[in-house]
Amino acid sequence: MKTISMMLLGLVVALMTSCVQQHVMESVTEHSIVEGARYADEVTAQSPFDTVEMSWSEAAELMKERNNDYRKASTAYQKANEEQPVIQQLTQNVKGTVKVSVGDALKPQSLLKMLNEPVSQIPKQLASLSKIKDISHNAEADAWKHTAVAVDAEIKMRENKVKLQSLLRTGELIDNEIEKLAEAPPLPKDADPKVAQSVKKWEQNLKTERNKWLDQVRNFFNAEYGDVQFVKDSSSLPTYQNVDRPDLSKWERWCQLSRSKELVASLTKLHQKEKPALPGTSLVTNRISSMLKPGEDDSSLVRNDESVRNEARQLIQNWREMKEAQEKAEQLEAEEKSASFASLANVAKRQTIFNLRRQEIQHASVVWMMDEQCW
Repeated sequence: MKTISMMLLGLVVALMTSCVQQHVMESVTEHSIVEGARYADEVTAQSPFDTVEMSWSEAAELMKERNNDYRKASTAYQKANEEQPVIQQLTQNVKGTVKVSVGDALKPQSLLKMLNEPVSQIPKQLASLSKIKDISHNAEADAWKHTAVAVDAEIKMRENKVKLQSLLRTGELIDNEIEKLAEAPPLPKDADPKVAQSVKKWEQNLKTERNKWLDQVRNFFNAEYGDVQFVKDSSSLPTYQNVDRPDLSKWERWCQLSRSKELVASLTKLHQKEKPALPGTSLVTNRISSMLKPGEDDSSLVRNDESVRNEARQLIQNWREMKEAQEKAEQLEAEEKSASFASLANVAKRQTIFNLRRQEIQHASVVWMMDEQCW
């Protein structure tokens, strides 16, 4: 009897093991089918044997989906802005902390009333709230931390947008030059061999430049495209070609994000040194200080002079060099009656114009980063 029971138990275990193995195999097969479909879709999206055609606007949207740096920065930016726990922590810290009327103390109307009180009454109002002086300190520290993350992420997103714009304009420049070369009248049979050799070398240089550019595009979108053709639309950043003397001193416009990053770091450091304070207390104390000591400014947040000067110089230098490249290219283009490559001088002129336009794009990239109107 015992032997029969053991045999039945063994049979049950064998059946169970067989069922488990079959279930595992079925699960693996199902997941393989799903992953296989994803793989096939990805290969199709990367279009390894065909030319991918898209507008500049579509390229900007595709960047948000396929560029790893942009996606990471975008996620960090959204998380920093959506998950700032200021209100939540403030509520938690207030609960059970004080016995005074916190609700009235935190209302903007109450703070406004305090500001309208005679100066002699304000210290008494603050003294009555001394028990809740540390309510916002930790929450504000977290807010500064999230703000620093958001600024870093915004810089990274902007850098990738500018990089894409540079790629789009460079591709346009290369394709236009290749088209000019293809449409140029053929050289006469008795043309100087040196001219023919120069034209052939220029043609080869353009093909090399386009292959390098195509590799950069592939890396930017993390895709092995066979070829890419971008179609320009109204989404391009400004060329500044019709702007000669802008007011570069308007800090609201010409303000690089690194300025915000430095300011956040300074304010975070200052907050760490400050004693905990009721929300709005700093506003009140600053008001008192300005009334009791007029003309005395707080200089604790003044940025380093060298940093400001370097930032201003960077903008001015790139603006000037961008405009110089534009003007020189326009002068040479105006001298051209047709895109002819009939002489060494004409070939050299086309090469010079091409290089000037590339310099224009390089300097414009820095200006775009610093121009808040672009964003």
